[in-house]
Order: sequence, then C-alpha cells, then structure tokens
Amino acid sequence: MIAPTLDTRQTTPVACLPALLVEILRHIDGPSILQCSSVCRTLNRAIDSSAELQYHIELALDCVLDGPPSTVTVSECLEQLRTLRSAWTLFEWKKEVRVPMPDFCHAYELVGGGGIDHNQSCSRRFISSWLPPSSAPGHTLVRNAIGISTGDFTIDPSQDLIAFHPEASSPILRTLTPSIMTSAFIQIVDDVIGMFWMELDNPRITIWNWKTGQILVVRSQRRRLATHISYFSFILNRAYMITRGIDGGSIQVFTFGENQHEIVHVASLSLPVLKSRHFVHCAIHTGHFVARCPPNTPFWTNQEERMYVLSVDYIQMDPHIPGARPKFFLFFKNSTPLRYIRKYREQRETTPFEVPWEEWGPHESRMLHHQVPYQWLRYVHGHRVVFPLQSSSTQVMDFNVRKTKRHVFPPQPDSKARVEVIDYPTIISSDGLFPGLIETNLPYRICRRDELEGFSGVMIDEQRFVGLKSPSFADGDMKDLHVLTAVERCTLLFCCRSQDKCYS
Repeated sequence: MIAPTLDTRQTTPVACLPALLVEILRHIDGPSILQCSSVCRTLNRAIDSSAELQYHIELALDCVLDGPPSTVTVSECLEQLRTLRSAWTLFEWKKEVRVPMPDFCHAYELVGGGGIDHNQSCSRRFISSWLPPSSAPGHTLVRNAIGISTGDFTIDPSQDLIAFHPEASSPILRTLTPSIMTSAFIQIVDDVIGMFWMELDNPRITIWNWKTGQILVVRSQRRRLATHISYFSFILNRAYMITRGIDGGSIQVFTFGENQHEIVHVASLSLPVLKSRHFVHCAIHTGHFVARCPPNTPFWTNQEERMYVLSVDYIQMDPHIPGARPKFFLFFKNSTPLRYIRKYREQRETTPFEVPWEEWGPHESRMLHHQVPYQWLRYVHGHRVVFPLQSSSTQVMDFNVRKTKRHVFPPQPDSKARVEVIDYPTIISSDGLFPGLIETNLPYRICRRDELEGFSGVMIDEQRFVGLKSPSFADGDMKDLHVLTAVERCTLLFCCRSQDKCYS
C-alpha cells in the first residue's frame, strides 16, 4: 500500500480569498473587526488593506456613527475622521474665523451647525447663524416676529424642530402651572420634550411626546416627586435622571413609558458621605441630543456615548457652623446609569437599587475642584468637556481614553499643545466636608494651548471649538464668536434671541 502524500500547498481560504474575507468582515461591528486584526497576520493585512474596515474601526474608537449615504467616499470620510481626532488631540485647526454677535443674549443654543439669541425687551426676535466650515463662509437669518414671546428654548436641527418655553400661553404643548413659574429648562430627545421648572421653590417635571401631543410624565411634590430636587436631564428618550440635595446628595435614575403610570424608579446613586449636614445643589450638563445625523455631515456622535458634568455646590445647613461653600465638578459617563437600567430590566427588579458612593464613584467618575469662574452652556459634547480656566487659558478634557496606537499622536516638534493622559487617581482632602479622602479614577486626556486664552466662555461640537470673549456676563453681550474648525465639509447652527437692533 502506498502511503498518501500530504499537499503542502497553502489552501486556506483566508489566504486565497482576501476579497471574500473583507466582504464577511463588513458585516460585523468596529470593535469586533479590531479584535480580528490581532488574530493573525493574514487577517491583519486584509483589514489594513480595506479603507471601509479601517473606517468602521475608527468610528467605534471615536464613539461616532456613520452618516447617511452621500457622494463623499469612504476614504475621504476616514481621512476626515483622523484629521478631526488629530485636531482635538493636538489643538491644531485648519481655520479660525470670527462671527459677529453684536447683541445681548439671554437664551441660546449650539448644535450640529448653528445657534440663537434673545433679549427681555424684544423676545419675539430670533437669530439663526450657521457658523462656517473651514472651506466656506457662514450665514445668518433673522426672524423679527416669531409670533410668541419666548423664554427658554431648545432645538434639534436633524428633525427641523424648535421647542420654546413661552412667556405667555402656547397653543401647542400645555401643562397647568398653579403658581408663578420662576425658571425653566427644556430638553429634546428624539420624540419627547422634557421641561423642568420651578414654581416658586417647588420643582416640576413634564415630558411630552411632541409628535402626538401626549403627556408622558407629570411630576411635582403633589405627584410623587421627591423633595429637594435640584436638576433634571434625559439619559435616553425613555429615561431621565434628577439630582436630590439631602442625605449627602444623590443621582436618581428613572424610566418611563407611553403613559403616566409607567414611571419606574430604577436606581439612586449616592454622592460621597458628608461629615455634617449640607444641602447639595447639583446642576447637570451634557451635550445636545439629536435624533439623526445633521445635514452635510459624514459622521455624528453616538448619542449613547456621552459625558455628564455635575456642578456640585455644598451649602452648610447649620448657621452656627462657619465655612465657605465648597464647589466641585463630578464627571461620569452615560454608561453608568444605562448599566443600572439594563440590570433592573434583566433581573426584573421591583424596587430601586440603592448604590453607595463606594460602589460606583471611585472607578466610574472623576471629581475635581471647581475652578471655572463662569461658563456658557454647550461646553460638553460626546466624551469631551472644555473649560476656560481662571488662569485665562483653555483646556479640553477627553474621557475617551483608549489603549491603542491609533489614539496616540506623537508630539510634533513645532506643536504648541500640551497633552497629558491622567490615568492616576485624584485625591480630594476632607476640608471638614468629608469624613475621609475622596479618590476618583476615571481616566481622561487633557490638552492645553496657551494662545487660546482670554475666553470668558467656550462651547464645542463634534468639529468645532467656539470661544466667546464677553466682557459683561450679566448682560450676556456675546460680542464675537471665535470659531476654530477642523474639517472641510460641515456647518454649525447657532441660534439666539435678540433685541431690536438688526444685522445680517
């Protein structure tokens, strides 16, 4: 019998059919493609040879989503994404322009291509400015009479939607207000509009489905809303959180459904334990929610990948104990409340999770001393937070820290940026406030440029840094917007409510 001979030729389909391999990999997500690239050299070469697979990896690493089909090629989108990452890491921009904003501003928005300004003396006037990309000028539209007298407002340009908080009654979305409304905050997420406001010292929350006009949530102290509530923010279009200021402070997470009987208290995340009795005032800020990719944009931020910033103000309740009002920033990712929502549903819980600070705070947040004298809103976008410091310089904090060579840019000899990865703990001493040291470890990258100084406020979106040099915060006079832009193909809408003086 003749022994069979072994065929030593390469017959592996992976080696013979790289095009087929690329076609298969197109149907898995970016993180999985990145994992496949480390399996063997053959897979790695196939992935490196495909601009489309590289693009999916880079989208996942930067927590952004691909936009709708367009004439822009995958290779061009990949180049824009890498250019954008380099701009934010090294603070190197393609173009700087100034956009005049000569009037007083009492309400404004910045999202995916524009903004708005208003004034108490003429709050029916509306200004929309499309801030310029690096390759074209911007433009401005002025609406002198919008038909209602407005207070606060919010926008979602991806849905062509503007929601006003009227100073008079509105025929569109209504809720009863038994007493005087002293302040209001509005947010849009997909098909819902939420409004948090104070009636004298009593907080209220109302959430509508703006497409149907149905009220989904009504909460007040007469309707099962807890006392000492400071602020409200959406997590998803069917989940929100509020901050409560007693017992050391907490973040309370809720979900809701299609009627007012489906509101579920999911979790209460405690803030650090205090040594003495304080009221803890917490304001929440996050990036703007949009339902779809903004027009003329190749990619957009994943709406579930975002940072929340708590401005925490500790107020001593005992008048016999002297002391200042310590202030801190607390940063945490959207993944923290989302994890408790998923856990609650998977375990079919019936009572909310009571989560002590030690179980979530040290490793899922970063607590820093408050060092910002004043801040315009829209200073958070995705995983980035930008602050003007008391030293007059500006810093960007990026909490999307990846241990991959794709996220590492070697320092350039002529670069003026100072970049540092903070992967070591922040220790806050008690100062008579906490019984012990407070340690937090959420990693972030910090970038500073000394020449970006003198801004009284800063705002950001995916592709722009917007600085304001306003000498008068009380009046809200915005003067000029200094717009630094990184990519060619995008515009930005900035909207505001203005007084009688017209410009174009």
